[in-house]
Amino acid sequence: MRVHTYKDGQGGADTREVEPHARLTDVVSVEAGEKAYRVGDEAELDMELPVAELFGEQPGHVVVHRCHRIEVTVAYAGAEKVVRAHPATRVRQVRKEAIEAFEIPSADAADLVLRLPGTTTDLRLADPVGAVVPAGSCAAALDLVHAGRSQG
Repeated sequence: MRVHTYKDGQGGADTREVEPHARLTDVVSVEAGEKAYRVGDEAELDMELPVAELFGEQPGHVVVHRCHRIEVTVAYAGAEKVVRAHPATRVRQVRKEAIEAFEIPSADAADLVLRLPGTTTDLRLADPVGAVVPAGSCAAALDLVHAGRSQG
């Protein structure tokens, strides 16, 4: 079984193949003050349970984070809005809430993506927002940009 682990400041996932009976504590490293959550779910995971019991037959997606809330400052067209999210919230949900905060019509929002400031790489919609938060922080800055249009 595959377990994908995300941590603050890491960006992408650390992926490991594990036996279904392995306890989550043997697979995922959680330091003092951190908690583990299933990506897309705010409930804390029981680290003593086997990965198969936690995730069934599907790959496990876990985010480990110190924060219970992330303050995401989203920049779009010279303006900024703040979206608050749990570290396990998927980037797709943060994108959706940012579009709503800026009151962007759905026709105009179709090609909008989130990126880290100064980069040209789109954030993966299925990843947790906690993975893009700088290590040790409970805040992140993101740009909401049109993927198919030049930015300038």
